[in-house]
Parts: sequence; structure tokens; C-alpha cells
Amino acid sequence: MYLFYAIVALIPILGFLSGFILRKWKRFKQYVLVNTIVLILYSFIILYSGIRFFAQDPWELKKIFLFLYLIAFHAVGSFIFALLYHYKLAKRWESTEHN
Repeated sequence: MYLFYAIVALIPILGFLSGFILRKWKRFKQYVLVNTIVLILYSFIILYSGIRFFAQDPWELKKIFLFLYLIAFHAVGSFIFALLYHYKLAKRWESTEHN
């Protein structure tokens, strides 16, 4: 159960870290807009649509956990993207600094 709490706690932390790392990126506003649209789509499709993901889910807890895990995986993916982008820029800056 503590693993679940850790995963849920990491969602906003990784989101803020990704935003902090990418804050100087010229396409940062587009990045935030696309991630917001994806979050809205996740919530609409999983939580509010009539699509039944599970055969037996009387209290719809599985649906809520699916939503949280999907958001967590998205946050981890965004964080990995931010790290790759940051180190790609750092590598470029280092190579121009020595010239």
C-alpha cells in the first residue's frame, strides 16, 4: 500500500520537476498545453465515458486506480523527456564552450 502512496505522491513532484527543467525551453507553453489536453482526455475517457474497462467493478475503484497509474506513467515519461532534453542541451552547451 505504501508503494501506491509513493506513486501517487510522485505525480505532482515529477510534474513540477519536469516543468522546472523545461522552463527555459521555447516550446514550454505548447508542452504544458499538450499535457493539459492529455490529462483532460485521460480523465474524460477513463472516468466519465461509458466505456467499461473492467467486467466487474461495482464501485469503480479499478477505474480510479487505472486513471492514477496512467497519470503516474505519463508523469514519469514527461520527467524522462525533460531529463533527456536537458542533458541534450547541456551536451551542446559543453561542446560550444570549449571551441
